[in-house]
Amino acid sequence: MNKFILLGLVFTAGLFGCNRFEYSPNQTFDRNSPQDINASSLKRLGEGKTDDTVRFILTGDTQRSRDETVAFVKKANQMEGIDFILIAGDFTEFGVLKEMEWIARSLSKLNVPYMGVIGNHDLTSRGKEVFERMFGALNYTFNYGGTKFICHDTNSREYKFNGQVPNIPWLTKELQAEAGLSNYIAISHVPTLSPDFDQKLVKAYTGAFAQTPGFLASLHAHTHSFESYFPDHSGIPYVITSAMGNQEFLLVEIINHKFSFERISF
Repeated sequence: MNKFILLGLVFTAGLFGCNRFEYSPNQTFDRNSPQDINASSLKRLGEGKTDDTVRFILTGDTQRSRDETVAFVKKANQMEGIDFILIAGDFTEFGVLKEMEWIARSLSKLNVPYMGVIGNHDLTSRGKEVFERMFGALNYTFNYGGTKFICHDTNSREYKFNGQVPNIPWLTKELQAEAGLSNYIAISHVPTLSPDFDQKLVKAYTGAFAQTPGFLASLHAHTHSFESYFPDHSGIPYVITSAMGNQEFLLVEIINHKFSFERISF
């Protein structure tokens, strides 16, 4: 009898133990979920600079590319003089918690702070809630080395092209002149040339950047291939980084108010 009781207890414990490993695609967090990554990274980064050079890495589309993300972290950690890293969206393929956790776990091994913006795939399922808890606001800014970085949501299709994404009034407000700031750079996932960007908003979007003194570049991901283009006559470059899965990223520099970049393979 004692043997059967023992077996019953083991079976019951196993059932309760299995509950610890259950996973639902509707989960937005679990006990392993990091939280407020962008805020923590920005606190770590601070605003101070001891030289006139800002150097950062732009990458994106880490979805389905966990091995490549591990290789990317190794490469980035070997590079000197990097201030921070920007991930331009699509951390996930299906917008589920585990995907975002896996990538965040790999990126947590970076030697420098990293910040993310939301991609269109991150908005599927309950990805929006996952992203907001894990990274923070979908539209946010930070100042570093005299440059204002404007990180924002351009995933128009996921909002059924409702005319509110990208948020032009918010962008216009954030582009106002501020003491101590000389330059502006925008970072988002979907570029204006994509049919996933609300084409009714392209003129207002590019116009807001064009009329901002010191606006240097608009940076994107999404297409999975590198491209640099000029959507208007302002001379402002719109630059798309290749996908993580293609084992390529952009090394971006701002020196004396000049913007430049280099494609780096890993």
